[in-house]
Amino acid sequence: MLQQVTATLLLVGFPNAGKSTFFNLLTGGNRKVSNYSGITVDMGKADIKSDKDGDIRLKLVDLPGIYNLVPSSLDEGVTVKALLNLEGKDGAQKVLLLLDWQRVEASMSLALAVKDIVGAENIAIIINKDDLGEIDPTRRAELEKKIGARVLPISALNASSKTVEAFIRSLDLSSQVETVKKLQITKEAHEFLPAGDHSAKIEVIEDTKQITDLINWYHMKARDVLGSLSRPNDAKALLTQKIDRFVLNPWLGGIIFAAIFYFIFDAIYTWAGPAMDLSESVIVTVGELIGNYLPEGHFKSLIVDGIFGGVGGVVVFLPQIMALFFLLSLLEQSGYIARAAVVTDRIMGVFGLNGKAFLPYMSGFACAIPGIMATRTIPNPRERYATLMTIPLITCSARLPVYILLIGTFVPATTVFGIFNAQALSFFFLYFLGSFAALIIAKLLRLSYFKGETGNFIIDLPLYQRPSLKTAFKQSWKKGKTFLTKAGTIILGLSILIWILSTFPSPNPELLEGKSPEEQAGISLQQSMLGTMGRTIEPVIKPIGMDWKIGVGMLVAFGARELFVSAIGTIYSLGDVDEESSSLREKLLAETWADTGKPVYTLATAWSILIFFVFSLQCTSTLAILRRETGGWKIPIIMFSYMGLLAYGGAFVAYRLLS
Repeated sequence: MLQQVTATLLLVGFPNAGKSTFFNLLTGGNRKVSNYSGITVDMGKADIKSDKDGDIRLKLVDLPGIYNLVPSSLDEGVTVKALLNLEGKDGAQKVLLLLDWQRVEASMSLALAVKDIVGAENIAIIINKDDLGEIDPTRRAELEKKIGARVLPISALNASSKTVEAFIRSLDLSSQVETVKKLQITKEAHEFLPAGDHSAKIEVIEDTKQITDLINWYHMKARDVLGSLSRPNDAKALLTQKIDRFVLNPWLGGIIFAAIFYFIFDAIYTWAGPAMDLSESVIVTVGELIGNYLPEGHFKSLIVDGIFGGVGGVVVFLPQIMALFFLLSLLEQSGYIARAAVVTDRIMGVFGLNGKAFLPYMSGFACAIPGIMATRTIPNPRERYATLMTIPLITCSARLPVYILLIGTFVPATTVFGIFNAQALSFFFLYFLGSFAALIIAKLLRLSYFKGETGNFIIDLPLYQRPSLKTAFKQSWKKGKTFLTKAGTIILGLSILIWILSTFPSPNPELLEGKSPEEQAGISLQQSMLGTMGRTIEPVIKPIGMDWKIGVGMLVAFGARELFVSAIGTIYSLGDVDEESSSLREKLLAETWADTGKPVYTLATAWSILIFFVFSLQCTSTLAILRRETGGWKIPIIMFSYMGLLAYGGAFVAYRLLS
């Protein structure tokens, strides 16, 4: 059998043109889909899913969205670098330009600019969002003649992958894309490209007006090429304008924004609560069932207490996490997130940032890592660093298990002011506190170390569109699958490690003589390696209401925040052998201080832990990505230090106020 030849296809287009949807259509991948610019901040690469038996293997590369070939941020620099092949690696065989039919004139100007740089024979044009089939065969042929390149109109949401693949395979994929003309850019834009001598492909122009005139010329040329194809404002555009009168209103906009996000937090409890109860009962039942068939000893303890007590205590929160990302996906697809950026721009400006910081902060609600990477879309380096250094304060999904456990256990499900659920309100407060702290610290950074004027905020507001439930479910399941994968690998491994550390070395048998099972379990845990570690740090954390067992959970959480629940589940499965205490929450409520007999976990202790988790940087993966994005350890060390002090101080205040 002959070895397949690989043809690389670069996917280039406007932000929010549907590139990720197109990418997923052909590759079967789960590239993040959103109706908001700046979601894709790095390359996405995958083979086209149906090409296993073809003569040519097709590799599709989804590049960050770009409005023109003059990069104004790091992510746009990624696209220009790949398009020009500045690193001199194996180049692409074709550039697929994805045009947005709803913004066809502006999209066409980018296509014409790319055509001039790489040549008409190296490009093909896909016009997306032609949902009504307005580009008939006659118009398509006319466009192909004017542009000098093949054209395919589609709707990526409804198109057949076989039809699109057949179009791609009909192209000439035998030669590599080469530049036929130097790209003219400004000195400022050149800074967003990799270091090195690019004079063979790039010409740096000192006169910025010359570059602006060139961009405007491509816009005028696009109008000439399109002619009567230029789309007038349709009913969807008029409807968008009417909705925006309310959503972007200076007063109503903020109220709508707050109401939407409060609804999301409330839904996490009301929608996912029954599913959580079901999953908890299943985990407990399975654990007890397996335990009944195992002989007493370390192996049974490992399975029941270590694995089911640790991993099970985390998996129970899967419904809440999936509910959160299902709702956020609907918001992103609808186009509201772009409006939220406009609404928050007024607030961001007060803190020395602009609306472009909203997306990294928004991404931080999922995980700090993509949020930090999303700061590449911020052109001003001072604003970028001020945003980057505060993103870990945004409440990420890894904190959700801790929040849900403690709020669900210690905050009563009562109604506040006759309309608000106390648990949902507590949840909203924690999210608000982290976000508000991020903005305050960003302001301090912008007034001191990263002092400078706030950059201009320009954003392309997409038309409102009906979100796809299928896509939302797919995104939700993807997040849930990632969470389960972590639970089945990292958390499983660390749960076993915690069990080993909390079981060995065994205490002197004389210490256990005459003691009840509960007392024996407590002594065994205290004498273990884990107990020794916890007792070492207990004097430091006792002023904030935490005992050595909670301290162990805090230490383990530096691997990943959600591991706190796994650690506590494992520890208290060993320390509490009451048969009626079948859930982790019951075990927390039953735990007492050894010297006073008073409950360890009170409302004050719970809020102390919650506030600590709001502010602390407990994630080694985040520290690693910070080092990569900043080029050293200086910024990560500064962030770890200031957030640690903030966490301890906040926990101390919360504990003293509520004690």
